[in-house]
Amino acid sequence: MKTKNIFLTAVLLCVTSGAFAAASTAAPTPLLTQPADKLVAVLMSNGGRKEKAAACRELAVIGTSKAVPVLAGLLADEELSHMVRYALETIPGASVDRALRDELQRLKGRPLVGVIGSLGVRKDSRAVKPLSSLLSATDTEVAQAAARALGDIGTAKAAQAIEDALPNTAPANRLAFGEGLFRCAETLAGNGKTKDAIALYDRLRGLTDVPDQVRAGALRGAILVRGKGGLGLLKETLASSDRVLFNAAVRAALEMSGPEVTQVLATCLPQLQPENQIVVMQALGARGDAEAVPALSSQAKSGAKNTRVAAIRALAAIGHSSVVPVLVELIEDSESEVAQAALDGLAGIPGREADAVVFNMLKSTSANRRIIGIDLVGRRRMVAAVPALLNAAADSDAKVRSSAVQRLGKLATPTETPALIELLLRSTDEQDLDGLAVALSSICTGAGPPVSATEQIIAALPGAQLAQKGALLTVLGAVGGEKAIASVRAALNDPQAEVREAAVRALADWPDAAAAPDLLQLARSATSGNGRDVAFCGYVRLARESESNTTVKLKMLTEAATLATSTPEKKLVLAGLGDILTVESLRLVTPHLSDAAVADEAGAVAVNIAEKLGTKDAADIGVALNQVLKSAKLPQVLNPARKRMNELKLKVQ
Repeated sequence: MKTKNIFLTAVLLCVTSGAFAAASTAAPTPLLTQPADKLVAVLMSNGGRKEKAAACRELAVIGTSKAVPVLAGLLADEELSHMVRYALETIPGASVDRALRDELQRLKGRPLVGVIGSLGVRKDSRAVKPLSSLLSATDTEVAQAAARALGDIGTAKAAQAIEDALPNTAPANRLAFGEGLFRCAETLAGNGKTKDAIALYDRLRGLTDVPDQVRAGALRGAILVRGKGGLGLLKETLASSDRVLFNAAVRAALEMSGPEVTQVLATCLPQLQPENQIVVMQALGARGDAEAVPALSSQAKSGAKNTRVAAIRALAAIGHSSVVPVLVELIEDSESEVAQAALDGLAGIPGREADAVVFNMLKSTSANRRIIGIDLVGRRRMVAAVPALLNAAADSDAKVRSSAVQRLGKLATPTETPALIELLLRSTDEQDLDGLAVALSSICTGAGPPVSATEQIIAALPGAQLAQKGALLTVLGAVGGEKAIASVRAALNDPQAEVREAAVRALADWPDAAAAPDLLQLARSATSGNGRDVAFCGYVRLARESESNTTVKLKMLTEAATLATSTPEKKLVLAGLGDILTVESLRLVTPHLSDAAVADEAGAVAVNIAEKLGTKDAADIGVALNQVLKSAKLPQVLNPARKRMNELKLKVQ
């Protein structure tokens, strides 16, 4: 059975994204520009590194044994060594192996390390002996490269050489030696020599003076290479107090298939320490095997809160229909975190079984259970439950009604508009009306041009009660359009003050600039109070959000500035001017700098604009910033003002 050693797995995890990117944009076969003898001649010439590297790249495709002596002669060249080996590694024949082995005695440093790696790439079994002698090299890079290369060769003799050298090697080399042994074991297993691979893994996991990665990798390999025969070792190690080995065993379990593995994990679960239970439960969830449901269900129903939550999450990860009743049982648990985990789990489990449970919740005699069901309808995006939500929107319990209406705003379509209008016309509770207005607004604005919805809402206005008219006007304010604004304007003359106020609020919330003239007129003519304040704020909002050009925006804000009487209104206008980074905007801000109530706010806006303007506007900047320095008090306003003055070499007056 072929296994992956722990080191290769770690590397794969680190480079997966890069590997996929490389695979998707793999370099094409080099363009062959010259025959092999000409390429060899380039290598023998006085040509530059670039030309010789290009020749090596082409020889990797068409090179033969004739090129080997010349290539081998360049292995000591640190600038070319990599490309030379790139060519040699692909050329068939024993002459390459022989040439590389001969260089082991001649080279040093990085070129030697590279040649060692190339022998591993070519899996040259005759290199085992000379490579073995390098395991004791004082140069750690050489010793480690030799261990890895022997691992790539992967014969029993190669493994034996590394094992023999391991006890006496420097601590810094032991990880690389372990990697080499894992590569040997993987190769042995891949070649059908399972017993040899098992024996090697078992010897390795019996060592105590090796890094934890080696111990973990040896155990993992020993379990995996045995196949189902490794279940006993898995079970034994799960009971271990050694954290390193325990984690390695769980990792191995994640890589094994079959219900027998799940059974081992589930059987061990009750006997484990709580922190180990959580790890095993996460593994069971990741495996997605329904065989684990009974064991996890038991853990979910009792015990410490954190282990119960872990069990619930594992059940949710499995996602089998048999999980649903367990989660339903726990969604009203006295432990809030347990209940929330069950609710989250149920929200994510697909399938009709879970949907059916949610529908049953909507019919429950318990208001709390109905609210939970409504929440799940929304989280599961159960569009089929919209009729049930409409029923729930008329529930006797206010919280149920509110929850249902909120979900209708997310799930309902314009088809449900008449039903929602009917609900609104039957409602008298202020909170219900507000919720229905929000839901209708959401549905109408999210479905494209809301012409039919607008007509339906307008048609409902004459028969609506006072509070209901306010809610309908709110919807028109969100929807917008010519017909809607005509109805809202008419409502401004309604004999009932509440209706007039609702109309003003609708105009203030209008989605485009069509309401701006109405709001300006109201801000000018209305007496001080809520209606006038709402109109003013709405007008400034439309000015700031308008898609019109800067000139139009400045004109609107200038008009607003003449109407601003309170400090909040002045600040609102200043914020709008701060959005427009022009000298004209700075000129409009400057008069506010002498107003003590808004001096700091005006100063901050003036500085922000001044920082964006160029030297051609220096005169206006100087006037504004000199006033900032006189009237502002905050350091965060004064300091940047002085800095900008210095940058423009302006005189402080």
